[in-house]
Amino acid sequence: MCKLLTDYLDITASVYPGKNAFIDQEREITFSKLREEACNIANVLISKGIFKKPVLIYMEKSISMVSSFLGTAYSGNFYSPVDTKMPAERIAKILDTLDPAAVITDRSHEEKVRALIKDRDILIYEASVLPFSGTDMTSEIRKKMDDSFTLYVLFTSGSTGNPKGVTISHRAAVDFTEWVSECYGFDETTVFANQAQLYFDLSLQDVFAPLRNGSTTVLIPNRLYASPIRVWKVILERKVNTLVWIPSMLSLFANLELLGHFEKADLKTVLFCGEVMPVKQLNYWIKHYPETLFANLYGPTECTEACTYYNIDRKFNDDEVLPIGIPCSNTVALVISEDDALVTKPGITGELCIGGPCLSDGYYGDPERTKESFIENPFSRSGEKIYKTGDLVCYNDMHELVYIGRKDHQVKVHGYRVELGEIEAAASSEERVTYNCCLFDPEGERLILVYTGNIDEDELKNILKNKLQDYMVPSCYIHRQEMLFNENGKINRKALTAEYIN
Repeated sequence: MCKLLTDYLDITASVYPGKNAFIDQEREITFSKLREEACNIANVLISKGIFKKPVLIYMEKSISMVSSFLGTAYSGNFYSPVDTKMPAERIAKILDTLDPAAVITDRSHEEKVRALIKDRDILIYEASVLPFSGTDMTSEIRKKMDDSFTLYVLFTSGSTGNPKGVTISHRAAVDFTEWVSECYGFDETTVFANQAQLYFDLSLQDVFAPLRNGSTTVLIPNRLYASPIRVWKVILERKVNTLVWIPSMLSLFANLELLGHFEKADLKTVLFCGEVMPVKQLNYWIKHYPETLFANLYGPTECTEACTYYNIDRKFNDDEVLPIGIPCSNTVALVISEDDALVTKPGITGELCIGGPCLSDGYYGDPERTKESFIENPFSRSGEKIYKTGDLVCYNDMHELVYIGRKDHQVKVHGYRVELGEIEAAASSEERVTYNCCLFDPEGERLILVYTGNIDEDELKNILKNKLQDYMVPSCYIHRQEMLFNENGKINRKALTAEYIN
C-alpha cells in the first residue's frame, strides 16, 4: 500500500499516462499531465523554502484546484481550500488560525486575493504550472516525508463562531482511499460525477480514488445543480456510473420525480453521506435503479470522511430510518452511554466515538478544543485516541448502528427529552413534504417545523400526531416556498433559527 497520497499518482501516471483523470467545463487532464502540473507547482513552493507549512488554495472547483492540492502535497506542505464566496470576515478568522506560508489562486481571483490577503506569498496557478526552469526537487522532498505528514486542513463550522481547522494526515487519507476503493470496487472503469465542493470532505473520494485506481472524475460546477436536467445530460454524456452525493441533492431529483423522464444512466453505485437520507426519496431512486448498489455512509470531517457504512440490502418503509451500519475496516466504533458505560445491547442510546487510522490529528492551532474532543480510549490500555462525535446512536436488533441525532439537537420540552431528528424523519415520511427542519425555541419551549411541500399546516400536524408522542408534535408550522440551504447543500439550520427564533 502507498504511504503518501502522491505515491498513488506516481504509479497511476505510469500505468495510465494518457487516460483522463479529471474533466471540468474548461478542459480535460490526463494522469501524466496532472502529475507534471503538480510537480511544477511543488517545485515553485520548494524553491521558496516552504516546507511542512499550510498553503491556502483560493479557486473555484476545477482541475486547477486539484493540481494545486497535489502540488502542495508533493512539496511537503499541506493545503487548505476555502470557498471563493466566503465572507471576508470568515476568511480573516481562518487566516488568523492557519497563518499560511503561501496562497495559490488563479488570474481570475488574483485581484480579490491581493485585496483580502496581505503579507503572504501569492502564487498564480497559470504561472506556477509552467515548466520549472530549475532541477526537479520533489524526489528529495519525498525522502524527508512519511505518512504522518499533514495532507490538508479543512475548516468546518465551530459552535463558538470560530471555524475549526480539521487536520488530516497522509496516513488517514490513504486509509480512507483504500477502504472506499476496496469496498465499492472502484477501478479504471469508474467514472464519478462530483457534486460536493472541493472544500467539503464529501469530495474526497472524487479526488483521491482516481489517483489510486485510474478512475475518472467529472467536476460538475455547483451552479449547474440548479438545473437537474443539465446535470443529467452531463452524466449521460460522460458515461458516469458512480455518484457520491449529499442526500439533499438526491432528494431534489426524487422530489421533482425526474428519473422516470430521463434516459437511464449506467449507474452501478450511488453513495450518500453528510446528512440523513429520507427513506421516501431513497425508495424513489431504488424503484428506478433496482440493480444499483445504494449505500449510506456516515462520518464527520474529523474521521476523514466515512467511518461507518450500510449497503442497502433490504426494503425500508418510507417512515423508517436507515441504519448507518457497521464500522469501516481499521475503524473502531464505540457507543458510550451518559454514565460512561460501553453500550453493546440494542436500543440503548449513547454517543458514538471513533478511533483508528482514519482519525484526524486534531484541530489546527487549537490544542484546548483538540483535548476536549479527542480523548484516550477509556476501554483500552494502549492509550489510543478516540473522537467524540457528539452524535447519538444506538444498535438495532441486527447490531447495526442507527443514528438518532446530535447531542446538541437533543432538547427538553416540558421535561421530556426530544430528538429533533426523529421529528424530521417523521415529517419526511409524508410524501407531500419535500424538505423539513425542526427548530426549538427554548424561551417558549416550542417545537417549530419549517417545511416545503404541497400540504397545509393543519393536515401535517394531524399526520404527525399519528406518528409521534404528543410532546414531540411541533406546535408551530412554517410553510416556505423554498428551503434554505448552506454552501454545502445541507439545510441551513443556523439561518432558519436566526430567521424564526432569534
